Amino acid sequence: MKNQVYLTLADGSVWKGYGELSQPVEGEVVFTTSSGGYPQVLTDPSYCGQIIVFAFPPTGIYGVDTERLEGQNAWASAALCSMVDETQDGRFQHLSTWMKEKETPLLGGFDTRHLILTLRKNGSIMGRIDTEPALPKTQTFDTNYIPLVSCKEKEVFGDGDVAIGVVDFGVKENLIRTLLSKNCKVIKFPHSVKAEEIIKSGVKGLILSGGPGNPDELPEGVELVKSLIGKIPYMGIGLGCAFLALACGASIYKMNFGHRGAKPVIDVVTEHGFQSSQNHQFSIVEESLKNTPLMLSFRNLADNTIEGIRHKATFACGVLFDPDASPGPEESVFILERFIERVRSGEVA
Repeated sequence: MKNQVYLTLADGSVWKGYGELSQPVEGEVVFTTSSGGYPQVLTDPSYCGQIIVFAFPPTGIYGVDTERLEGQNAWASAALCSMVDETQDGRFQHLSTWMKEKETPLLGGFDTRHLILTLRKNGSIMGRIDTEPALPKTQTFDTNYIPLVSCKEKEVFGDGDVAIGVVDFGVKENLIRTLLSKNCKVIKFPHSVKAEEIIKSGVKGLILSGGPGNPDELPEGVELVKSLIGKIPYMGIGLGCAFLALACGASIYKMNFGHRGAKPVIDVVTEHGFQSSQNHQFSIVEESLKNTPLMLSFRNLADNTIEGIRHKATFACGVLFDPDASPGPEESVFILERFIERVRSGEVA
């Protein structure tokens, strides 16, 4: 007998499913169209505080490869799917077992097609999972998750020929793995790091990671970028890209349901199109780029929204998608390679 559970959205709609639930769970309900890579999605710090609805069944079919996760925690509050399928060959741990160890509910039996269509129409919304229908007690998404997901002190990885700094607002492990594979030394800083410490560390380039939350409510990130523009080659990813926009006078907005999954993007200069791995809720107001030192660099081919910007005068750029290409597809890694090559050349402006 499967235990009945209920997802109740803040609009009062109720969705039935099944699974083990030790206590009620609340979070912002979002969806991803990724056809694979569910372990990477669940361990991505940018999903902290969110209930993830998986569009593609079945979930769990190849287990969990614990050596390729984005972090050791399951940062998502819960995972909802239409079917939990664990018929894999036993090479990896079962998803349900791993999720139970991480004390994160894995719930099946939901009408995910209908639920996702509702989220697309009405937008991301707070929800509560319980054994009885019950409205979420919190009506707005708490964005103060950065201290939870960020490292607490500086960490150093590798001994490559160029030192790249990464400010951890919720960095994915595959970004670190990718930089190491390109013969970089990586110095990871906590989100509270000051510009002076970054400069004194001797890093030749800086990446500010993605992470959870509303960039408008994280002024420390904006101020950090302001103090570093023109002093060190800079790339922002997700939050880091939004911080660059805000630091230069542009504005951002919360998208209706965001971009999560594989999405088509085009480089507006080279007209090179590719599939990108995405997980972002906020984008940049294109009209606001006027009278700023920023220009558009990448655009989403599905809805025409901005996916990347760059500074006209200094070596500063940003993308809203994940150039480390995890959980896939892998076509956007060239962006990181291009950044590293320019850093190696000693380019600043």
